[in-house]
Parts: sequence; C-alpha cells; structure tokens
Amino acid sequence: MVTATRHTARLARPRAPGAWWHNGWNAGWLALACILSPASHAQAPVQGGALKAAYIYNIALFTTWPGSAAPDRPFAVCARPAHALWDSLRKLEGKPVNGRPWTLYDAASAPKVCDITVLAVEVAPSRAPEPVATLYVVDGNAAGKYAGAVTLVDEEEHVRFDIDTREAARMGLKFSSRLLRLARNVL
Repeated sequence: MVTATRHTARLARPRAPGAWWHNGWNAGWLALACILSPASHAQAPVQGGALKAAYIYNIALFTTWPGSAAPDRPFAVCARPAHALWDSLRKLEGKPVNGRPWTLYDAASAPKVCDITVLAVEVAPSRAPEPVATLYVVDGNAAGKYAGAVTLVDEEEHVRFDIDTREAARMGLKFSSRLLRLARNVL
C-alpha cells in the first residue's frame, strides 16, 4: 500500500509551468520545426540570407559528425566573403553547435577541415570533393553541378531544402530522422 501511495504521489506531482522547455532537446526540436516545417514555408517568404543561414544552423544541430570531429576546436563554417549568405552566417558567430562555438572562416584561408562548407551554386564544382567529414551545403541547384549533402532551394518564394543521404554517408555524416522528414526531397 505504501508503494502504491508513493507511486501515485510521484505521478500527481505538478510540474513547474514551462518545465518541458528547459529540456534542450525539446527546445532545439521546436526551433527546428518552426523554421523548417511546411507550415512555416507557407507563411514565410524568402527573406534573404538570414533565413537560409538559420536553416544551415538548424540543419547543423540535427547532423551527427563522425567521432573524429575534434571537440576541442571551434565549429568551423567555411564560405566566401562574396557569397550572399556571408553576413548572415557571420551573425551566428559563437552560437553553440554540439558544444562548440560556430566560427565562420573565409574558404580561401580556412582551416584544413571545415565542419560545414557553404557554396553558391555558381562556384560549386562539377564533381564531388574527396570524402572528408564536411557537410557541403549548396545554395541553389543547377544541372551538372555538385549539389552537396544539402541543397537550399528557392521555390515559390520560399526556402526549401533537399538532402542526399548517400552523399552525407560518403562524408561520414548522419542526419536526424526528424530532419529528414522536413526535407523537400530525400535521396
């Protein structure tokens, strides 16, 4: 009888208002769902680089890099200063990604390995790069160009994204199943 009373008391204990929000996983998932969900697409027209940078950041939160990714160095994001997303990517400086601070580098003088490389479709190579633990995000798509593991697409005045799981696996990366459900296309 005492055990049943304890169990009932434990179940009946009220939670503090908003207590679920303090769980980092729930907060992160809610932020990702709000930004990437189809409902938000229907109401949020393309707002330039800020929205695409937010997509890239949230995609990073739901991507797993191989164990060899150095936890003691900054989370290296590489792009060209001439890229339309540069200023928006710069505004994310210091935000945590898997406990590491987001740090933007000029791709021309970047560290040996970037965690994310953001390419404009105009400068994307025609062939896939050598496999390294880098998430390649290509802004735009064009026939005959490397599309990366993630391709950002402007469609009907909204930002969408496609995911190539084979390319991600070739680079040693894995995407959350929740992220895959939000993609426009998954290969």
